[in-house]
Amino acid sequence: MLAGKVERFANMATKRRVVVMLCCLLLMFSLTGFTFSAPANLEPEIAILGPNVQTYDLDALQWEFPFTVVGFGPGTRTVRLAEFSIDGHDLLRNIPMAQRTMTVHRLDDEIGRETFRNWNNYRQRASVLRVRNDERISLSTTEARDFREGNARMRGVMRRRGEIAPVVLPINVSELPFRVAADGHYRVRAVVERGGMSTTWEGEVLIVDVEPLATNPVWTPADLHLHSAFALDGRFTPRELAPMLANRGYAIGYITDEPAGQYITTRPILPRMSGMGRPGMWAPEYGIEADPGTNAWLTSTFGNDRVRYLPYLPTWEAYSAAVIAASTAQVAMFPGAEIAASTTNFMHTGHNGHALAYGIQNLIGVGVAGVEPSFDTTGLRYNWFVPSTLLPHINNNRTGRSSASIAHPVNLQIPFIPAYPWNVWGAALPRYHGFELMYAGQTNFCPDNAIANRWRQEIVANLTRAFAGNGFPSARTGSDWGGAFSQLWDISYFTFIGLPNPPPSDMRFLAQNDVDAALRAGRTVASRLGGIAALRLRNTQGALHEIGSWFTMPAGATVSGDIVLRAARSGSYKVRIIQNFAGHTGHIDGSAVPAFQGLNESTRHLSGVEATTYQYVLPFRR
Repeated sequence: MLAGKVERFANMATKRRVVVMLCCLLLMFSLTGFTFSAPANLEPEIAILGPNVQTYDLDALQWEFPFTVVGFGPGTRTVRLAEFSIDGHDLLRNIPMAQRTMTVHRLDDEIGRETFRNWNNYRQRASVLRVRNDERISLSTTEARDFREGNARMRGVMRRRGEIAPVVLPINVSELPFRVAADGHYRVRAVVERGGMSTTWEGEVLIVDVEPLATNPVWTPADLHLHSAFALDGRFTPRELAPMLANRGYAIGYITDEPAGQYITTRPILPRMSGMGRPGMWAPEYGIEADPGTNAWLTSTFGNDRVRYLPYLPTWEAYSAAVIAASTAQVAMFPGAEIAASTTNFMHTGHNGHALAYGIQNLIGVGVAGVEPSFDTTGLRYNWFVPSTLLPHINNNRTGRSSASIAHPVNLQIPFIPAYPWNVWGAALPRYHGFELMYAGQTNFCPDNAIANRWRQEIVANLTRAFAGNGFPSARTGSDWGGAFSQLWDISYFTFIGLPNPPPSDMRFLAQNDVDAALRAGRTVASRLGGIAALRLRNTQGALHEIGSWFTMPAGATVSGDIVLRAARSGSYKVRIIQNFAGHTGHIDGSAVPAFQGLNESTRHLSGVEATTYQYVLPFRR
């Protein structure tokens, strides 16, 4: 008993000494300026991800701001939207209460903090470079490489974790406390709070005025490279995409989802699309189970065994009907496809470029020389045919209407997209009808960039074929928008299609045959922000011919014509003539052809161009 008390008192004395020593240590650290703090990797950190620059048409009915909140370290799983304003006008009251609470998606196990911060900085700069040139924020070679690596990692995270989806804040333009003006530039600010911590996001809205040419209203603005949930990683239904396009000034949307075939090596397989048409969500760690009939259900049920997806995937007919049914009075929606070429015929190998298919009627093609049509032999199976086989399959799918175009043709190591360049070029390549001059997250738009140089080489290489009426690579663009990762940047770029007649007032009545015939004829103009510059040349009788037409002139004769420009934003625009693909490049003499000014439609006349030299005209903003 006594021994126990002695031991207890000894222990108490020891504890007192420990306490006294700890107090002394704390006092010493406080006097010398040292403090205890949590390790840097345990401190909470949150960030708001969203498109930092968006363009909306002057006639838009609604602006949307998709925000995804991500975080590192401990803290509550939600944040509260504390501020939302445009040009200093408080618009928080316009946001429904349910959308003011946002989930914080932890990234601790996905990417390092410093790597994430650098990637987000590059992403913000690239968003600005998409709409305006600014050498001060251009990405260096090292930064571009780091950006690509960060994008690959973040894209993988978002595909794997279906719960990482943005909260979309819609703002009706009619409810804004100011009048939206042509050439408008509006600053947007959002602040979220969690406990005593707050994070600010700042972005911009640019207003573009996308309108037809009064002198020739056949030119119709389109996005020719979009994805929906009929692709496995698509985030939107065609019906959801249509109003997004209308608010940005598009009148035509061509959905180009991938057919089945990715990661499948067996044959034959069912001719199907690669997605079910509904994205869905699957996050077991959050107690979210995928709904049957969604892409999330496919991946959660069958994993990477794509063969087991096939019985559940929609046919071309179901996909086509759903896309066309999504048309509205403002936007006509049409079904197409994006198909990867293979490096070996009838084998699933490495990517050898991607082709876009327009005007097709099915996925099995047409029979040839006693061969029954099938997905695997004459059709459009994904990553199964070499380029010289795939392009004829597209062109022959529907006689006189179907046509192929090359998607993201050059490996610019563009940050937003994987490097799937087209690898086969020149006159030996079968006929194709389009070439994307602007795509995805492109940030370099100078007339001499690698894309433009490759296009000029292809134009010259295909001149003989073009003069024989066998097509040429007409200038096009494609946003490649709609998949996982898309809502971190904006729908981008325009292709104006020269229809045979002005489009109807209700775009639901636009005939797809007219669109497909114009694409096959190469009647297209590429545009960065939605302005249109239409070149017309006169034949010997003085009749004007549009882009996509061809006619003959006597050797040594001169060609005259005009360029009609309607800009989407005010500015000063020059005209550059480029001879062949590597010859003289220069500006038309300013005294003869003054620069285009302002926003209104204007015409400049061309004359004295030698008929024996192939040239084309590229307008750009000064």
